[in-house]
Amino acid sequence: MERVKTSKLFDRKRNCITLILCHLRSKIDRQFSRNSNVKLSIAIGIRSFYKCAALLFFFSSCVRVDTNTEPIFSEVKEEIAQLTNEKIYWDSSINNAVETVSVEELLQQELTEDFVVQIALLNNQSLQSFYESLGIAKANLAQAALLKNPIFSFANEFSTQSAITDRISIGLFQNFLDLLLIPLKKKAAQSELETTKFNLISKILGVITETKIAFYSLQASEKIWNLKKEILLATSLSYEASQKLFQAGNIKELTVSMERSLYEQAKLEVANWEIVVLEKREKLNVLMGLWGHQIDWKISPTYHETSIQKKDYDNIENEAITKSLDLKIAFSDLITTAASFGIDTTRFIFPQLNIGVSSEREDGVWYVGPAFSIAIPLFDFGQANSAKAEATIMQKWDQYTALAIEIRSKARSARFSFLNAQRQSQYLEKVIIPLAEQITHSVLLQHNAMQMGIFDLLLVKKQELERKIQFVQMHKEYKISKITLETLLNGHML
Repeated sequence: MERVKTSKLFDRKRNCITLILCHLRSKIDRQFSRNSNVKLSIAIGIRSFYKCAALLFFFSSCVRVDTNTEPIFSEVKEEIAQLTNEKIYWDSSINNAVETVSVEELLQQELTEDFVVQIALLNNQSLQSFYESLGIAKANLAQAALLKNPIFSFANEFSTQSAITDRISIGLFQNFLDLLLIPLKKKAAQSELETTKFNLISKILGVITETKIAFYSLQASEKIWNLKKEILLATSLSYEASQKLFQAGNIKELTVSMERSLYEQAKLEVANWEIVVLEKREKLNVLMGLWGHQIDWKISPTYHETSIQKKDYDNIENEAITKSLDLKIAFSDLITTAASFGIDTTRFIFPQLNIGVSSEREDGVWYVGPAFSIAIPLFDFGQANSAKAEATIMQKWDQYTALAIEIRSKARSARFSFLNAQRQSQYLEKVIIPLAEQITHSVLLQHNAMQMGIFDLLLVKKQELERKIQFVQMHKEYKISKITLETLLNGHML
C-alpha cells in the first residue's frame, strides 16, 4: 500500500525542466549574440532567473508526498478489535495478512453468528469500497501540505523595424498566499481524515450489527416456519379426523368446515413464512457479499439459551455519550467547517498574492528584479463570509447538542427494550412453555384413557406450538435488543 513518490520521479521532473530552460536560454543567446554590448546584462538576467528557478525546484524536489494509508487503517483495525474482537481486512492488503480466512471454507460449514460476521467483514463489497475513503482523505491531507506550482511567463515581442532590438520579458511567480494558508488547509484536511476514520469505524460496527441482526432474524424465521409446519400437520390430522367422524355420523358438517378452515389457514401461513425465510436469506446474502453458487449455505438451527444478565446498565447514558462515534464525527465536522471558513475568508479578501522575479529587456538593456501582485480589498472585506461562517458553526453546534440529546434517549430506550425482552423471554422459556407442554401431556393421558377426544388433543398441541413460536419471536427480540444496546455502547447508533 506504499504510495510514496520515489526520488527517480523527482529526478525525471528536474531533468525535464532543465532541458526546457536550456532550450530557452540557447534561443535567447542566438537571437542576441549579435549585440555584444548587452551580453553581460543578458547573462546577469538569466543567472538571476536561474537562481530563483533552481531554488523553487530544489524545494519541490525535497517534498515527499505521503499517501500511505496503512498507519491509519491499522488504528481502525486495532479499534475494531478492542470493541468487537473481530478482524477486518482490506482487499488491497489481505494478501499480506499473516492469517486469512477463506470464505469458501466457512460456507462449507453450518453458519453461526461468528461465521456470518467473518464472511461479511471479508466479503462485503460496500464495506470494502468505504475503506477507499481513507485513501481519499489521506491524499487530501498530503495535497493540503503542497504549494501550487509556480507560474512561468515568457514573451518575445518582435520589432517592426529592423533597427530596433526585439523586446523579451521573463517572469516566475508563486502564489505566496498558498504558503500562508497551508496550516489552515492541513488542519481542515486532518479533521477530515479524523472524520473519515470515525465514519469508517461506525460503518464497520454497522455492518457487524446488521449482519448479526439478519442472522438471528433468519434463524428465528426458520424456526417459526418449522413450527408452522407442525401446526399444519396438526390441523391436517384434525381435518382428516373430522371427515372420518362426519362419515360415521358422529359430528355435523359445520364442524368439518371449521376444521377445514383452520387447515387451509395453516397452509397459507406456512407459505407466507417460506417467503419470509427467503427474504431473510437474501438480506444476509447481500451483507455477506455472496452470489452464484455461494448462496447454497445452511444456517445453524441451534442457539444459546437466554442467560441472566447481572448488569442493569444504570449509567448507560453517560457511557453512550462518552463512546459515541456520531458525536466525534459531528465535532470533527465542526472543526473542519471552521478551518474551511478561515481559508475561504482569507481568499475572499486576498484572492491572489503572487511573489516572484521578473526580467525584461528593452533597448538592449536587461532589467531584473523582484515582482509581486496583490488584490486590494476595496469592496469585499469578508464580512458576509464571516457572518455566514459564524451562523454555520452555531448551526453545527446546535446539531451537535441535539444529537447528544437523541443519543441519551436512544440509550434509555435500548436499555428498557433489552431488559423487557430479556424478562419476557425468560418467562416464556421457564414458565409458559413448560406449562403448555404439561397441558399437552395431561390431555394426551386423558385421550389415551378415552376421556378426551382427538380434537381436544390436537387443539392443545397447536396451542403449545403457538407458545413456542411466541418464545422464538421474543428470543429474537431479546437478541436484537442486546446487539443494539452493545453497539450503542461501542459508539454506533442505529
